[in-house]
Amino acid sequence: MDINAIKEAIETKVYHVTSDTIVPLHEHPVHDEVFYCIKGSGFGILEDKEVKLEVGDVFVAPAGSIHSMRSDKEILVTALLIPVNRIICHCKEVSYGDIRKAMVDGARTLEDIQKITGAGTVCGNCIKDIEKILSVACACHNISMETVVTIVRNGADSVEKIEEITDAGSSCGKCKMLMQKIIDNKQ
Repeated sequence: MDINAIKEAIETKVYHVTSDTIVPLHEHPVHDEVFYCIKGSGFGILEDKEVKLEVGDVFVAPAGSIHSMRSDKEILVTALLIPVNRIICHCKEVSYGDIRKAMVDGARTLEDIQKITGAGTVCGNCIKDIEKILSVACACHNISMETVVTIVRNGADSVEKIEEITDAGSSCGKCKMLMQKIIDNKQ
């Protein structure tokens, strides 16, 4: 275990959410996000549940979970983004990262993922998760593959242009290799 690599991979953020702030529902596929309320009060939203947050409270959004925050007044939180590589297919021990790497290598269908990684070929319980991963180009901003492919086919010829149009790639940046591959192959 490389402690320095882990230290470098952890991101810290500070969020100030007011009553007029709209934080869209989003996910971090390869990061657990841990929020700690520093000031004020509000709500952490996880999937379809709300968790009340006051000073000293902690809220955790596990990797791959849809989440957001809101406040009726204001809330100030600090957040840690902690990298994880969650397992999607337990039968074949295929992780989210393995599926995204296969997508960078050109996989666009469930059959492609099954052929490359073996995921979804035993019990099939992970097929919905695989299809969801395949449908998203940028999970931080919930930008679909379909949207990015359409933008590329309509003339966007750089990752920067896609980012300018959609915000895809402007947060963690882990989707930039995938977007470049979409540009290169027009798919």
